Amino acid sequence: MSELSEFLQHLANGLVLGFLYALVGIGLSMVYGILRMINFAHGEILMVGVFLALPVSALGAPAWLVLLAGIAGATIMGLIVQWTIYRPLLRSPEVTLLVASLGVSLLLQNLVLMMTSPQPKRPEPAPFLDQPFRLGEIVLRNVDIAIVVIAVAAMLVTHLFLKQTRHGRALRALAQDMSAARMMGVHVPFLVMICFVIGSALAGVAGVLIGYKYGHLTPLSGFLPGLKGFVAAVIGGIGSFPGAVAGGLILGLLEIFDVGYLPDALAQCRDAYVFLVLILVLLVRPSGLFGKPESVKV
Repeated sequence: MSELSEFLQHLANGLVLGFLYALVGIGLSMVYGILRMINFAHGEILMVGVFLALPVSALGAPAWLVLLAGIAGATIMGLIVQWTIYRPLLRSPEVTLLVASLGVSLLLQNLVLMMTSPQPKRPEPAPFLDQPFRLGEIVLRNVDIAIVVIAVAAMLVTHLFLKQTRHGRALRALAQDMSAARMMGVHVPFLVMICFVIGSALAGVAGVLIGYKYGHLTPLSGFLPGLKGFVAAVIGGIGSFPGAVAGGLILGLLEIFDVGYLPDALAQCRDAYVFLVLILVLLVRPSGLFGKPESVKV
């Protein structure tokens, strides 16, 4: 394989991984944009969604039905968490919501661990998704193409919802000034619920796609994607939809090129480089690539 072909292969793999991170980062970014809350339980909602989809996969259901089951499972779990834990704390200080999200993260991990087992699980193989897809010398799998197509479609639908619908415009108004939106008659709890529905559904999409791509699922499988999604959102500018997408793609490309071009001993630290880039971005541009600087009252 020539150097150009190797570069293009790494580029394709990085974009696939980046779209997965972008799906997770969008949900985190939307919640932060409204509540100024970093939802550290987002990765566990992703994990619960894919675990609830596993029985559907075990019945031999097609991949699209497993995907719908994962979306439904993650959305229901997101609604339960939002309604029972975050909603009563809506007017609490931001740090209270942050601590609550950490508690929810640990709670969901341990509940799934007790109800299942620490042994890795995987969805039933989908022969079509495992077939190779060749584009010149670039070799991917059909699941990689499905990740790109589904991720782009999900992002486009979310973008159109935020820009073209009444609830979407209300969500953007809420993100700008919650107090003013409340005085204008916006039903804040309902819109916060919609925000969690969208974010959880996107997490469910990412979870099922991760399951089909890697085939290795444990109760801790949501932690690292959730953390990487958070890093992607911060790099792009947390609270910014385009920023979450750009941050996810940057993160995916960085991770793959690290593995592809660094020596093996250094490539094993791929996660460390991700957080090193996060630190550098925060030092140079604390608001992220697309974020707007916020004034802080002391």
